[in-house]
Amino acid sequence: MSPLFTVTGRDVLFAHWPVAPETLRRRVPDVLAPATFDGSGWVSVLALENGPAGPGRTTVPTAFDGTPQLNLRTYVKPAGSADADEDGDGNDAEDGDEEVGVYFLSLDNGRRLAAAAGRRLFGLPVHHASMRVTRRDDRITFRSRRRGRPMAVFQARYRPTGATYRAEPGTLEAFCVERFRYYVPASEDRRPGALQSGRTRDRVRVGTVDHDPWELRAVEAALRTNTLFEAAGLPTPTTDPVVHYSPGFEMGVEPIETRRVPGAR
Repeated sequence: MSPLFTVTGRDVLFAHWPVAPETLRRRVPDVLAPATFDGSGWVSVLALENGPAGPGRTTVPTAFDGTPQLNLRTYVKPAGSADADEDGDGNDAEDGDEEVGVYFLSLDNGRRLAAAAGRRLFGLPVHHASMRVTRRDDRITFRSRRRGRPMAVFQARYRPTGATYRAEPGTLEAFCVERFRYYVPASEDRRPGALQSGRTRDRVRVGTVDHDPWELRAVEAALRTNTLFEAAGLPTPTTDPVVHYSPGFEMGVEPIETRRVPGAR
């Protein structure tokens, strides 16, 4: 089946932090539950630059080519999933488990029109931010400042090192990177006219993407400023993140479906 459209990106920095499952439960909507790896929930920042995009499987240069984007996300399953680790003391989600997906805590985009499109077409929490990506030799500097509420600032400098590889099944890299779906609780759907009072509590929108396994590299990264967690209502990390880099990706985006989650709290 051909996707609705295809998007690409380049110079992706991944940064992952462990977060206590009980902390994430207070931030994740009741229709979803945190997925854990090694007893922890995880929150990731993805900093990237958008590339060519197009309908179906085509990709062509567009006005948004070269636009920076910044994603803050965590990993979830529908509430009441049979494989959920309710105690958060192990792995309730293998990297190949199709129920595990991404819940976006926030997204920032350097183009106001692209941010508005993300909200209107997909219902996602996309903000417009002042963003810039600069390169000097093999070192990349990424800057983002969201001036709206809640305000958020992110600055990082990174340089890929080592050979390209793919995440091994069962590793944290695979758990955080190889994801093929995202969830938007119906109660948080930001599309015009999407909210239906009394019918959102146990509904979730499910988006599916298709991509080859990510190509990864080790990376030297210095995160100079990061207030994304605070803006999303999470404690600021006190440990260094697990980081890696990808030179780029191509991803097919499928239509969004609406599902009922019987186990929603």
